[in-house]
Formats: sequence, C-alpha cells, structure tokens
Amino acid sequence: MTNPSPFWASIHRSVFHSAAGPLRVTESAPRPGGAVRYRCPHNDSLVLVTDDATLAALERPTARLRCAACGEMHLLTQDDRHSP
Repeated sequence: MTNPSPFWASIHRSVFHSAAGPLRVTESAPRPGGAVRYRCPHNDSLVLVTDDATLAALERPTARLRCAACGEMHLLTQDDRHSP
C-alpha cells in the first residue's frame, strides 16, 4: 500500500512531539473595552487579545488559542477576579 500523502515524509519528527503533548493551561483576565489579557507560560510575556473574531472564540470557559508571543497553542481559562 502506498502512502496516502507524499507530504508526510517531508514533515520533521519534532512537529509530532509537540502536537501530542497537552496544552499549557493559562489563566486569562478580562480587560476594559472587552479585551482579554494572559501571561504566556513559555516566555512570561503579557499578551493582550483585542481581535473581535478571537475574542468571540474565547467566550467559552476554556478556549484554545495560538499564542502571539511564542506561537504555541495554550488553553485559556477565565479569571473573573480581575474583571474591570
């Protein structure tokens, strides 16, 4: 049987290592004006999310988001203690 996709052979093995691991859980806090802020668990940077489409996806209690600071996927949880 042949490989269904010839591109699988060109993907580096390190990609599969990080894809199989669990997402890093990160606490997010609502900010004034509807934005959401969180601290990246990889490089400790503060990230402010202001994009309307991304904010709409973050309305669930937990949501996946590709981090603008490090490029990894994080699982954001809501922290209502810091609400404005």
